[in-house]
Amino acid sequence: MKHAYLIIAHNNLRQLQQLIKLLDSDNHDIYVHIDKKSKELKKEYIENVAKKSKVLIYQEIKVYWGGYSQVQVELYLLDKAHSQKYDYYHIISGIDLPLKSNNEIDSFFEKYKGYEFIDYNDLQLQEDPEIKRRTKLYHFLQNYRRISKYKWINNIFVFLERSLLLLQIIFQIDRTKKTDWTIKYGSQWVSITHRLTQTILSQKDRIESIFKLTNCADELFIQTVAYNCGFKNSVFKSEYKNVMDNMRLVDWKRGANGSPYTFRIEDYLMLIHSHALFARKFSESIDKEIIDKIIDYVSGEINE
Repeated sequence: MKHAYLIIAHNNLRQLQQLIKLLDSDNHDIYVHIDKKSKELKKEYIENVAKKSKVLIYQEIKVYWGGYSQVQVELYLLDKAHSQKYDYYHIISGIDLPLKSNNEIDSFFEKYKGYEFIDYNDLQLQEDPEIKRRTKLYHFLQNYRRISKYKWINNIFVFLERSLLLLQIIFQIDRTKKTDWTIKYGSQWVSITHRLTQTILSQKDRIESIFKLTNCADELFIQTVAYNCGFKNSVFKSEYKNVMDNMRLVDWKRGANGSPYTFRIEDYLMLIHSHALFARKFSESIDKEIIDKIIDYVSGEINE
């Protein structure tokens, strides 16, 4: 089987280099998009890291948290990779790490070939009105809420954004009336087949019309396309504790401010004994030791 790893990165150079080394394999190609705003990551720092994989590096899009630019990056990487007709396309972050060796990951996808590894969170979609408002209302200022290093400037844009949303609620704006698609929600990190990738790319215009002014659309668009375009019955169902259907381990309970928890060294045993294939997130500035130890474990340098 052939695998394409589509990495979305914006910082943490050494982590990204180590991630590429871990994924390096004869049957893996690695596509990296570096945030155009990034000053830390340079093509020349990572283009020769892999010894077996083909590594293609792009820096075309300025990526903003919660903005449609995150959807654009995913579509961009899928478009760059799909002509090679990979068996699976894995969308991951530059601050993710695999928890299994390449052989273990490849064997897993060989065993479950044909399934789509997508997380759907229907319960939160039903219970959280904010998620429903992401698509119902127009989010005109989504790119500006975290644009400045000065908190007071960001707070001004947050206030303006909330004011515009309140006006739309008062006037009962509902953009979803214009589409016959059922909007779905879940994690943006997925492992999907070539067939679904082709379907997503064929729907690019419709995706843009629905999600361009949607808040955090990266957590909606793949789920929505898969559900409405004939793939809802081929989604993998995880039976493993704390492992989502996309086979990722993400700790939202200990997270804050809309971001997942960053794993520390005290999480090591829990991580390596998980059935998850990938975990997020990690940060050298918070805990370098856990990153190094996971790398050693996955590389086979230590046994537990």
